Amino acid sequence: MAGPNQLCIRRWTTKHVAVWLKDEGFFEYVDILCNKHRLDGITLLTLTEYDLRSPPLEIKVLGDIKRLMLSVRKLQKIHIDVLEEMGYNSDSPMGSMTPFISALQSTDWLCNGELSHDCDGPITDLNSDQYQYMNGKNKHSVRRLDPEYWKTILSCIYVFIVFGFTSFIMVIVHERVPDMQTYPPLPDIFLDSVPRIPWAFAMTEVCGMILCYIWLLVLLLHKHRSILLRRLCSLMGTVFLLRCFTMFVTSLSVPGQHLQCTGKKGKAGQCIISRYMAVYGRNYIEPLPFGVALV
Repeated sequence: MAGPNQLCIRRWTTKHVAVWLKDEGFFEYVDILCNKHRLDGITLLTLTEYDLRSPPLEIKVLGDIKRLMLSVRKLQKIHIDVLEEMGYNSDSPMGSMTPFISALQSTDWLCNGELSHDCDGPITDLNSDQYQYMNGKNKHSVRRLDPEYWKTILSCIYVFIVFGFTSFIMVIVHERVPDMQTYPPLPDIFLDSVPRIPWAFAMTEVCGMILCYIWLLVLLLHKHRSILLRRLCSLMGTVFLLRCFTMFVTSLSVPGQHLQCTGKKGKAGQCIISRYMAVYGRNYIEPLPFGVALV
């Protein structure tokens, strides 16, 4: 049988790879690489450090991993044309070997396996937006997020319009509250079994205020506060808009006997407008969770 150095690497069998491993001093890995996993010349040429670290190989000795990869890289540099013929080149989208092949073509390796230039960071391909690490993993480059303030302004306008519409719907629903004598509060297994706590409702508003202040603090300290603000406004606007339809379509009775919520008598138009202005102003002036204690 011809030796590995006398035969094209395309024709290397597992026996040739075993001979090559022995020549390089890796006797203990002949069985796992050649006998168990049947590495031939082509698969040896595409071997990466990630393959050695990951299942099913999972080589545990770091020094052996580094030395074996150094030998494989020398072999890859010798047979760079074979890799390019298989599609591992700078113009191919196949990905995992692309930046490494570019590095082999453009740099020189020192005897300790390091590049002649600083290679503490990832090897990059100037024609790609990915990083290729020496363990074979890819990482997309971090791109700067555009704050897109115009989207934030639109979302703020959207949520303010929805709040105004919500206040109007609350006034309409308030005028249509069912009579408590005719439609008593709906039964509740838990709430009907425990005594009413007078300060519990106020405490829910305090908790809501605390959460709002925490959110404002996060918003002020966050790097991408514009993006967070427009997402908040978009979500709040959509939720409150759906809440408007729910309140308008379904008129429920007052939730408890302790709440006084009845329709206001008087001129319909004037009453609705005055109530709307009161609710809208209270929504934006008082530090309450937007209409919790308005009705």
